[in-house]
Amino acid sequence: MVSVRVVRPGLMTSVQDPGRWGYEHLGVAVAGVLDDYAAVWANRLLDNPPQAAVLELTISGPELVVESSGYLALAGADLSATIGGRPWNPGEVQRVETGETIRFGARRRGARAYMAFPGGIDVPPVLGSRATDVLLGIGGVEGRPLRVGDVVTALRSGGAPRIAGWETCLHRRRLRVLPGVRRDRFPAEAWAKLVTGEFRVSLHSDAMGLRLSGPPIPSVPGDAISEGMAIGAIECPPSGELLVLLKNRGTLGGYPALAHVIRADWPALAQLVPGELVFFDPVTPEAAYTAWRQQQSWIEHGATLPRDIPIRAPIAGGVDRNDGEGRLLSAPGDVVAAGQPILDIISLGQRMTVTSPVFGILLDLVRDGSWVEAGDEIATIRGWDDGGTD
Repeated sequence: MVSVRVVRPGLMTSVQDPGRWGYEHLGVAVAGVLDDYAAVWANRLLDNPPQAAVLELTISGPELVVESSGYLALAGADLSATIGGRPWNPGEVQRVETGETIRFGARRRGARAYMAFPGGIDVPPVLGSRATDVLLGIGGVEGRPLRVGDVVTALRSGGAPRIAGWETCLHRRRLRVLPGVRRDRFPAEAWAKLVTGEFRVSLHSDAMGLRLSGPPIPSVPGDAISEGMAIGAIECPPSGELLVLLKNRGTLGGYPALAHVIRADWPALAQLVPGELVFFDPVTPEAAYTAWRQQQSWIEHGATLPRDIPIRAPIAGGVDRNDGEGRLLSAPGDVVAAGQPILDIISLGQRMTVTSPVFGILLDLVRDGSWVEAGDEIATIRGWDDGGTD
């Protein structure tokens, strides 16, 4: 069975699985993988069950030496991985041989990558999960991130070279939100500032939550009784910054939640890094449910390789990569959904929005302020058709 030894642990490398669900009433956080979409893809590539434990690699990956040969899968962020000097791209299964070194270099896209082993990682479960909870010191390898000298071993042998038929990293800056359960306690201007403002991920973000700086959001009196806090809740502390709760958050809290990031965009939260811009778009509960079902369909049925799709200008005019309120619509490297706006073309005083025809990665985008003629290529999307077929 394949195993690797840690030479350098990286910034934050830990054993994780979907998390420790069912114990929040006892004060035990869910923890587990922050990007469950990418982690499921890593496991799917090796025909593992979705609950199999994986390595979660954060921003700066580890250096590992292969102790026993076998197959490994990688998904999620692109951290410039190599095996014995040859490239290892996210969404690939590769065979590693005894003595080879796995290294990670510069972060190219996203924040967290996931390395899967055949059958999962062999560590004992605690409260039904192998996930590392560093606050409680349980799960994974002694309840802590990996250290130099740790050996990580698969539960079984198996695997074969394979490439994902779908993008495994949902890195996007525009996050969809629903009104929070306490929105009625906020002044009306709070919601308006949230859905029209431009926010930036703070250096003080971690696995408990993302801190966002931006236009101050009016808070409400802190006289509410503490209540259960949902993953994805957008809290508004008195400081005026925003706090978006992730899976390691406390189970109870007192800050009111103005909004909630929809379930389908939790993976995108996990792939944001300090300094990146974030925008919030309101959606209906029906749209949130549809997005979640579509995402599950990508995992279940995504089986085709992507193709580069040119997007052409429908009319002549000037390019505006911001929406009518001045917020950036998209940028190269973003993951875009089918129907998502990517830029506007302004002609004769009218604004026409150009949307993506497919789910994919925005590779190239015409320069803001450019003049284009009808039929000019204005963007390229490396995309997948929604049904998983060409």
